[in-house]
Amino acid sequence: MEYRKCSDQELIVLLRQQDHGSFTEIYKRYWAVLFRHARKMLFDDDEAGDVVQDIFTLLWTKSLEIEISSSLSSYLYSSVRHKVFTRMNRSKLKVAHLDSLEDFIEKGVYSTDEWLQEKELTASIESEVARLPRKMREIFELSRKEHLSYQQIADRLQVTDHTVRKQISNALKVLKTKFGVFFSLLI
Repeated sequence: MEYRKCSDQELIVLLRQQDHGSFTEIYKRYWAVLFRHARKMLFDDDEAGDVVQDIFTLLWTKSLEIEISSSLSSYLYSSVRHKVFTRMNRSKLKVAHLDSLEDFIEKGVYSTDEWLQEKELTASIESEVARLPRKMREIFELSRKEHLSYQQIADRLQVTDHTVRKQISNALKVLKTKFGVFFSLLI
């Protein structure tokens, strides 16, 4: 079948049947324009790429139950906009938390609201840690939660010290990208 000759509506019908070729064609048609759309709102290539990737992941995982009442392009653009606004709201929460953390450090003031914001941010960090690849997550948690040295982790997991260092470095890069410069204060 030549998917590139199919209309968007035909591709949606095939997508609901979990036809991988139709998904690939939708991805090819819309990834670049959705990326540019997200980048205009976020001013960040990595964030924009993450948003678009999330949209396509959801499109595939929800393909059996997806209901698109408008055009496919409208649906995808709306999905990107919604995802961007969700990220922006989350980002505002992080900034508010970091501001309250600075106040606490400077003044020693800590309110229930700030405590709740910290809990939410901690939950977000835990969620991101859970998304790390299994081995990287295991090494990271042994380092940060059990406070084991690199050598102790290497001995326990029967890997090299270099592997442990590299995995922790990679985990920190991923988490710093998601949570910004103040991430190290929270870990």
